[in-house]
Order: sequence, then C-alpha cells, then structure tokens
Amino acid sequence: MNSNQYNETFPDKIDIDKDIQRRPSRSLFGLIIGDLFGHQKISLMLLVMIIISAGAVLITTQQVRKQLFEREQLLLEQDVLESEWRNLVIEENVLADPKRVEERAKNQLGMSYVTPQNETVIVIKSK
Repeated sequence: MNSNQYNETFPDKIDIDKDIQRRPSRSLFGLIIGDLFGHQKISLMLLVMIIISAGAVLITTQQVRKQLFEREQLLLEQDVLESEWRNLVIEENVLADPKRVEERAKNQLGMSYVTPQNETVIVIKSK
C-alpha cells in the first residue's frame, strides 16, 4: 500500500499529523507547570504548603539540637561548679575550726586569753 492509498483510506490521520506538526513542542516540565497554574491551583497551594512545612521542620529540628547541646554543656558546667563549691565548703569548715583559730591566734599573733591582771577598761564619758 503506498502513501496515497493510505491517506485516502485514513483521511483523519492526515489531519492529526498536521495538528501535531503545527503545535509548538513544549517540554514535559512546561506542560506540568502550565497545568498546575491553569487547572490545579489547590494542588499547587498544597505543594507550596508542604515545602514550607518541611522547611519549618528542618529549622525546628536544628534549633532543638542546638538547645540540647547547650543544655548538655550547661549541665557539665553545673557539675564542675557544684564540685568546686563542695570543695570550698570543706575548706571553709577546716579553716573555721575553733581549735585551729585559737592555735593560730596564740602562735602567729601572740594573743592570749584575757585575765583580770591584763584587762584594761576604758570608759568614755558622753556629754
């Protein structure tokens, strides 16, 4: 069967072929975008909302991880400070021991208990 006989047998086929040749070829991406903006506005809005939601999840996750890291650092610092405070309390108790204070007063400062012989009373008269 030659092409003329084919065209005579299927005349509609020629019209379809001519329509295809007349249409500018558009990419698949262009067709999808055109369809979204033309007919699927709700779907497009939902897609945008999904993308925004995913971005918000990523940002929130990053902030939570950062805050957890900071919390761990603060807990470690708290442990160090509590240990230092306990050591200072122990040192204070040792230095404030009455026997130690009395011994240092006698040996380093030459102090002694007050007796009636070495007691001096000063009286200040007020006007």
